[in-house]
Formats: sequence, C-alpha cells, structure tokens
Amino acid sequence: MAPPQPGPSSTAPINSKVAAAISGLFNRSEGADCQLVFVLDPSQPTGKSGNGAVTQGAGTQSKAAQKTLGEPLPAHSFVLRYASDKIAAQLKWLETEGANATVAATRAPPSKKARISRAAASAATAAAALTPPEKQLPEVQLMLGGEEELPAARAAIKFAYTGHVEAGGGIHELLMLRQQAAYLQMEGCVEACAEALKQQLAESGGAAAAGASTSAGSGNAAASRAGAAAPAVPVLELYSCTQLWPDPAGDAAFAAMLTHAKRRLVAHFRDALAVLNNKERFEQMLELPAEGLEALLQSDDFGTDNESSVVLMLAEWMAVNYAASTNWALRQRLCGLLRLAQCSRAYLSCVLPVLAARHQHSPTNAAGWFPITPAAATCLLTYSLVPEPERQGMIGAGMQWGPCGGLRCIPPGWLSTQTRRQCLPAEGRTFKFIVGLPELEQSFAGLTAGQPGAAGSCIADSPPANRIAAQGLEWKPAVEWVGGDTAAGLFIGVRLPVALRAAVCDDSTAAAGVVAMAEELMYKAIVAYPPARWSVCRACGEVAWSGALPDKSFVPMGESFGWPDVFELDSEAAAGKGARGGGPRSKGNFSAVAARWAGYLQGGKHLEGRVTLLPPPSK
Repeated sequence: MAPPQPGPSSTAPINSKVAAAISGLFNRSEGADCQLVFVLDPSQPTGKSGNGAVTQGAGTQSKAAQKTLGEPLPAHSFVLRYASDKIAAQLKWLETEGANATVAATRAPPSKKARISRAAASAATAAAALTPPEKQLPEVQLMLGGEEELPAARAAIKFAYTGHVEAGGGIHELLMLRQQAAYLQMEGCVEACAEALKQQLAESGGAAAAGASTSAGSGNAAASRAGAAAPAVPVLELYSCTQLWPDPAGDAAFAAMLTHAKRRLVAHFRDALAVLNNKERFEQMLELPAEGLEALLQSDDFGTDNESSVVLMLAEWMAVNYAASTNWALRQRLCGLLRLAQCSRAYLSCVLPVLAARHQHSPTNAAGWFPITPAAATCLLTYSLVPEPERQGMIGAGMQWGPCGGLRCIPPGWLSTQTRRQCLPAEGRTFKFIVGLPELEQSFAGLTAGQPGAAGSCIADSPPANRIAAQGLEWKPAVEWVGGDTAAGLFIGVRLPVALRAAVCDDSTAAAGVVAMAEELMYKAIVAYPPARWSVCRACGEVAWSGALPDKSFVPMGESFGWPDVFELDSEAAAGKGARGGGPRSKGNFSAVAARWAGYLQGGKHLEGRVTLLPPPSK
C-alpha cells in the first residue's frame, strides 16, 4: 500500500541546515551574483520617504548625478527573487534588457610614468595572465528618501534571508521597516512587523496600566518624580508616527494591530479626570495627533465623571492644536464623537450656548472651534430635560422643523445614551492640596482686626492651571481668615477653565455684541458642587477635620462656598510672637503667622488637605 501523500495545503519545513546557511549569507560576498545599491531618490526632497523604490533603469541615469547612501550590499538573486516581488522584477529586467546597461569597471590611469625593469615587466605580465579579471556584479538600485531610511531598507533585505524581524528595534524602527517591506512587496515582513508592534504594545501594557492606575487612583501620586526620566511609552510612540502608518483599510494586519493599540491607548490615559488632573498625562494628551484623541473619544472604556469633562479635554487639545493640526472636517469629526446630551446642566445651559454663539460669529477662528449652532444647543438642553417619550417625539418623523428643527442635522453621537465608564469608584478618588507658609504669611501677616484675607492652595501634580478638574470645571480650595479671629475657614471656589475663556476676535460688530451677551451665561452660571469629601491634617499628619457640602449645593461661577471654622488657631502663641494688634508687616508678624498656624504646619512648612471626589448618587 502506497504511503499517504501530503495534501496540496501541506508544507514541509525547510532543512534547518539549509535555512541556517541562507540566513548566514546576508551581507556576505560568498556566492553573491548581484549587489544592492541604495541611492537617493532625485524626485524626493532630502528627508522625505522614498519608500524603498526599486529603479527599473540602472544605467539610464548618470552615475555622477546619483548620490549613493551607504555601502553596496552583496546579494543573492536566488534568495531575493523569491522574497521580494519588486526586486524579482528588477532582476528579470537585468537578465533581459539591462545586460548592456551595466557599467563596466574601469581602471584608474596611472598618475605618472614609472620605469619598470624588463624582468619586472615580464613578471607583471605573467602575474596578470594568471589573475582573472575582477567580476563586476550587476547592480539593483533601491531608491530611498534619505539617509534615515537606510537602516530600515537593510533590515528589510535581512528579513528576506532570515525570515525574522530583528529584536531590539523600537516602534519607529518597526514602522520604517514595515514601510520599506510594503514597497518591496516583501512577503511576510509586513505581517511580521505588525506582530512585532503588537508584541511591544502588549509587553508594555501591564506596566503602563499599573502606572496609570496608581496615578489615577491617588489623583496626585508622584507619576513623574523629580530627576527620574520617564521611559518612553510604546503606544504614545506609535501615535507620534502616524505619518508612517499605512491605510488600515488596505492592510488587515496593521488594522488588527491598531485595534489592539487603541485599547492600550485608552488603558494608558484611563479617563478624563486622570488626564485633566495629572501634569504628565495632560501634556501627553496635548501632544496626541488627532488619530489618538479620536481613539479616546470613540471608546466607551475611556472613563469620565461626566461628559462635560470630556468636552473640556477636547477644548484643551483644541486650544493647542487648532491652527497646526485641524481643519473643518477634522473638527466636525472629533466634536461629533462627544455625547453632549449627557453633559452637566451647567454645560448644557451655559457653556454650549456660548460655544454656539462664538461659532456662529467666528466659524473660521479658534474661538469658534466647536461646530454647533445656537438652535442645536437649545434643542440639546431641552432634549436632556424631557422624559424619554418626549425625546422620541423630538427626534421622530415629522419633527424636522419648528422647535425641534435644531436636531435634524446634528451628529447622532450628541444624542447618545450610551454612557462612558464611570471613572470614580465608590470610595472616590483623592487629591492632595497644600498651602505653604509663604502663602499664609503673604496673605495674613499684615491683616488688621476684622480685615479678611485668603491664601490659595497648590494642587499636587496638577497641570499648569493648578486645579482640580471635575464636571468640566475647575475647583480650587483656599484658606480664609479674618484678622483677630481664633478660627479660619476652608472654602472651595469654582472657575471657568482657560480653554473655555476664548475671546472673540472682532468685537466691533453687532454680532459680537450678541456673543458678549451670550458670554454672560457662562460667567454668571449657577454651578452645582460635585459630590466630595474634604479634610485637613494636623502637623503630625492625622486628620484634624473632615466634611462634605450638603447635597445640591450651588454657587455662582467664580465664587466659593465652604466652612468658616475649620482651623482652630493658636492666638496665644501668636500673641507671644508680637502679633497682638496686627499692624504693618514685620519680621515679628511673619513669625506670628507661623506660631498661629503651628498646629497644622507639617514640618513647619505647609498645611495639607485632601479632597475625595465621589461618584454621582445612583438615580
């Protein structure tokens, strides 16, 4: 009985000794029958990608006009012919039409005449007869856009011999290699690069997620300690190289890798509050290309306390990237990913109408970055307030005009009821604030009896705005004291983020007057405090006081609300330092401030407090 034969889809592994021998031929002249010459593409400006173009006319261009990049690479046609369709076509051209186009090697003329003895001449003639002429290998030219592409081009050729992507390359190097392999039609290399990219993202995912969890969980963990250089985050490096990306629609392997990368990007940034309240992540978000921000806005797993914080994050990005990185279509696409019907009442009734007025007045100016009409803003507010049956009526057939007409052309996402992940756990997320002794001295040292003063706080690890961002607004605690009192208070102020305070360019028109009237909605808004617990510590670090504002506490924008008797001050110690009666600031008065607040000054340098943001109550 005949032994079974392998089916048509069966493949036998190559002999390991043969495979090792082929791998070892890379960059070796042994058995080489051609050479690869890397030249600068004359049609590309220096530094622009030439995509590894293979010339089809070696010899049609003057060699004097060509700029060679690096050294020629000895090559073996029996390897490259089957590894790269591009190079195979070039080799075929050389075998047929290009044989006469190769340039023969020439000998350099002697610089001067030399007198050679007859015996020496005879010996030289004999030696020349015995030495075969040096063989000039035919050239296969690979066009590159610049010197920076040379390592990737050589790595692609090496893959043809080894079948492996070299370990140790970074994200940028892998993308460069993938680009070269794609143009050379190097079978398997493009897929191998996508797999290597995915592997690098996976290997870094655990550490990145752990770091993000620590930073987000504490709110103010030292994510970027002084003097410690943060390691490069692979997924951020990937999104910094979008100019090297292929079209995912035409590259299934890259599209699959990119799907994985989007999950890693969301895991790195975690949620809107982790971005807005952490200096490192805030700066990383601002540096994201539009593709990266789009991935965050699309994801249900990108958490937030409220959709208003997501709107603020986009506003912060637009404030930096509007001119250099956006156009009308891109702004439409990014803003269309917001779920505006889920914003806070303050945003729906005050912020969005102002953004709409700015856009109507200056649609091509940075102030008008948000493409929303006043009618749409009004309808969104109404839509958010009415019960579900009425919502269905607003967006149903026959409601394309009249009071609900503003909804007829808005992006579907604005009305989405699909919630993002709630980023605040049941135990809340804690942030630390401090008030330094210099701030206390500057604010309180010269107060007379009955004179009020306030000392602002510093939020640990905060972005430059020095804030606690929540519900799309900025919250900042301050210590308030009235000269001569035995107690001081803790008050929480709310303010509009700078990114939302864009000025209208031309205020000389009637339209600008309308915008100015709309601005009052924002600056005179009544704002609800987010659910939170507040506390302050004694000098020893123990909690001295804690409290929470009553449910449904409100305050006008720009003002503060709080507790007047949080800190019990040591007036007797202060009096002993010469602060009795107040008066002008002096060295004694500054010492008196430290004595009065000594019970709260940790290390004698600052007082410290905590705020724990809590999730909204269940409906």
